[in-house]
Amino acid sequence: MAPVTSYAARLQQIAHLQVPEAEAQRLWREISRHRRELLRRLGRDVGRRVALLDFLLNIHPQHVDATIIETAALDAIERRAISDALTGLYDRGYFEHALRRELQRCQRYGNPVSLLLLDLDEFKEINDEYGHRVGDKVLLAFGELIRKHLRGADVPCRLGGDEFAIILSDTAQPEARSVAERFRADVESWFETRPVCGQFLEVTVSGGIATAPFDATSQEQLYALADGALYGAKRRGSNRIETTSGDAHPGTPAAA
Repeated sequence: MAPVTSYAARLQQIAHLQVPEAEAQRLWREISRHRRELLRRLGRDVGRRVALLDFLLNIHPQHVDATIIETAALDAIERRAISDALTGLYDRGYFEHALRRELQRCQRYGNPVSLLLLDLDEFKEINDEYGHRVGDKVLLAFGELIRKHLRGADVPCRLGGDEFAIILSDTAQPEARSVAERFRADVESWFETRPVCGQFLEVTVSGGIATAPFDATSQEQLYALADGALYGAKRRGSNRIETTSGDAHPGTPAAA
């Protein structure tokens, strides 16, 4: 098949849009600028196709009949562009964008937003003993458990490895702590009763919570405080949730 060289032909092929070549060239330049803007806002390149379809449907919808492009197909493309390939949760690039957006809303309206950072306990040992295939299955199940406990407005992300973050929109710290503790307990019980690749594994999670605007107003400070609370949970024995106030919810009661 001969390569598509004209701008008009490219638009016809990708978006079923028929315009003269001169107009197609102008549109293509605008789409290229839109792609760079998406890169700036999301922290990653979404690719030519996503940028083109987003531009035609959301920026200049007069250029195209939206029914021509299947909504399900567009949603799938956009989702892949900002998602972690293994778990399907949002990736780190989208996390940075979403946290910045939520903090702007917090500053504008005064509604609290809580950041929950999560880390699987001794996950490296699972990978070392059982292999990365089992480790990936653990991460996949963990991602599904996260989705089970969240509302539609919350933003679950995989930051990398066994590190996860959840942005809890319009959520004060006590409520965020309750959500995190229910999730922590569910993770522990789920893996106790369900084998992974034929193996019963001791999988637990620790978490740290910080809340804006009470703990911090900047993105960097909020993350640092939540990370510090997570480090405290790990240092005090893991399988627990800690907050910036120092309150801890251990998975097992302390010895008398």
